[in-house]
Amino acid sequence: MSRPVAPTSRAIGAVYYPGVTSPSAAALAPAAPFTPGPRARLGRLVSPPRLNGLDIARGLAVLGMVTAHLGDIPPFRWSSPLSYLTIVHGNSSILFAVLAGISIALLTGRERIPRPEDLPRLRLSLVGRGAAIFAVGLALEMTGVGIVVILTFYGLMYVAAIPVLRLRPSRLILCAIPLALFGPVLVALLEALSLGAYGAGSSLLMVGVYRFTTWAPLMLVGMALGRLPLTQPRVAGLITAIGATLAIAGTICGAALGSALGFLVPEFSSGYASSSGSSSFEDAEPMVPFEDVDGTGLLCYPPAPYDPSVYCEPEGYGQAWGTGSSSFSYSWDEDMGWSTYPDRLAEMRPFEMLVVSVTSSAPHSGSVLETFTSGGFALFVIGVSLLLSRPIRWVLLPVAAIGAMPLTAYTLHALVILALTGPAGSLSSNLACLLLVLGLAIACLAWAAFLGRGPLERAAARSAACFAAQSAPPARPHE
Repeated sequence: MSRPVAPTSRAIGAVYYPGVTSPSAAALAPAAPFTPGPRARLGRLVSPPRLNGLDIARGLAVLGMVTAHLGDIPPFRWSSPLSYLTIVHGNSSILFAVLAGISIALLTGRERIPRPEDLPRLRLSLVGRGAAIFAVGLALEMTGVGIVVILTFYGLMYVAAIPVLRLRPSRLILCAIPLALFGPVLVALLEALSLGAYGAGSSLLMVGVYRFTTWAPLMLVGMALGRLPLTQPRVAGLITAIGATLAIAGTICGAALGSALGFLVPEFSSGYASSSGSSSFEDAEPMVPFEDVDGTGLLCYPPAPYDPSVYCEPEGYGQAWGTGSSSFSYSWDEDMGWSTYPDRLAEMRPFEMLVVSVTSSAPHSGSVLETFTSGGFALFVIGVSLLLSRPIRWVLLPVAAIGAMPLTAYTLHALVILALTGPAGSLSSNLACLLLVLGLAIACLAWAAFLGRGPLERAAARSAACFAAQSAPPARPHE
């Protein structure tokens, strides 16, 4: 005789009611899907397994971009606290470079090195995500917004990371160091020998505002960090200490090199000062009203709608430049061949270009010194963000909300600048900057609470999934 089986208290996809020994049709109906509320969504944003510290660092990078594009920041002076915000110039984009590498590592296995059989799917996923980011950046550029859009280059870095997905952290660092040390020098040498490299590819990757030789080693460092257990305070503290050491040492070296070059090579004093960011606009010759200028013998260009400045030149200046009668120019028909190459190469001042490629601390210079100094600062910000992400996670929630949807937040800030200034326009207003920062925090916080993931982040994820699906082997038909 068989023993009766007691009804179970839990069942998947069914609900049992008291006194009912067998599931009825109503009991077999699937349960309604659980929809988290705003508090639950925000709780997920600041709780494991999500690395909230990385969201905070991304949020700081976006806010740094906003400040760099809209803030009216005076030249740095120790006596002016507002001038300390000059740190956002250049450092914000380099922080993005390191965070890009960490994101790539997180998307491809976190602490686990990807298996060979997973590589086709992961590679196509990165291509899809990079293509979506590149498309958003290209669309912003086509609107004519008056900022240097970072997203096109950012999207390319996802594709550039494909060959190194299976490298361990130590090997990623070993690849990053020589690239950071010699890459800027090699680019400067080629730029000098080519008399100023130009073209779509070189401008995008090598000689533009965002340079591959600067971003690639920092991306490799970020990928190495992403393979580490970032949830451990010991790891976060080590990242903070290394970053602070590099940033302080780089700053001291930059100041010492600037003084030494100005003393040993006098002709470097003015050029190096401007390239290293140590000069101020107050030291330059000020512009004067047009009414105060004696325009006798001058031909002036009318002001453009986006630039009210008036530019004047002596009569006949343009013809003298075009015919080669000027002492510093060449005729395209006669003097642009190999016969004048040595003179034109000398005018490029290649030695100075090589020195600046190593020692310049100017934002976006792409120098060796900037790579190590700003890279160290980026590590410091990431380490501190990881350390603070647990103790004061609710206090930093607005920043984390921006960092949870950086693509959306960056695009929104660019569109706001476009709406305020028009195509190719610019604006320096601390009030506008503060209002935009508050607006981004409120908008991202509300979206995260009620809708979850950012809209452009969802689009990038769908693009990655569509590309990754192409790696699946085709289903074999039933025989």
